[in-house]
Formats: sequence, C-alpha cells, structure tokens
Amino acid sequence: MGTERRTINYNVGALVVFFISIGAAAIVYAVGIISFNLFNLPAWVFGPLGVYTLIYSIIAGKDWTYYLVWGTIMVAIAIASALYYDITYIIIVIGILVIILAIIGLVAYWRSKK
Repeated sequence: MGTERRTINYNVGALVVFFISIGAAAIVYAVGIISFNLFNLPAWVFGPLGVYTLIYSIIAGKDWTYYLVWGTIMVAIAIASALYYDITYIIIVIGILVIILAIIGLVAYWRSKK
C-alpha cells in the first residue's frame, strides 16, 4: 500500500483561497481593525489569489508561463488597489508590471529554445 500523492486542481485551490480571503476581509472590517474602503476590496481578492497563482505556477509545472503571468497581473492589481491614490500612482504599478511580464516572456522564450 503506497501513498499516492494527489495533485491539487487549480480551480479547487483558487476557490478555497477566494473564500478565505473574503472571510478574512469580512472579519477585519466587522471587528473594525481597518475602516471599510471600497477601493481596497480588490486587494483582498486579487492579492491572495495572485500569490496562490504564482505559487501554483512554480509547483504545477504545466502551463507555468500562463499561471505566472496571470499571478503577476493579479498581484499588481492588488498592490494598486491596496495603495491606491494616496501612496503611489497606478502608472508606476503598470510600468513595473509591463517590465515583469517582458522578463517572464523572455524566460519562457529561452526555455522553449532548449
């Protein structure tokens, strides 16, 4: 009787991460730790989901570029939403995102040539 390792499907993990982040946001706002701000809601959703997608891209191995790109985009949306207009300009986050996506594309191109 060997132990068989089951791989997690992206959809299942993403759904769990989504509900955990929404639940955590509800608790934080209900207790009053942070005052409610509508502009911060995308950070609660896209932040954990983006980090999960980035981790999944490293662990899964299949379609790693796809998950890496979308994870990076989701994390950029979360950062822009969390820091919104008071701290940083959205254009700076978009510029950094474009640079990171170009690097990911270059690495994917180099890996496909080997």
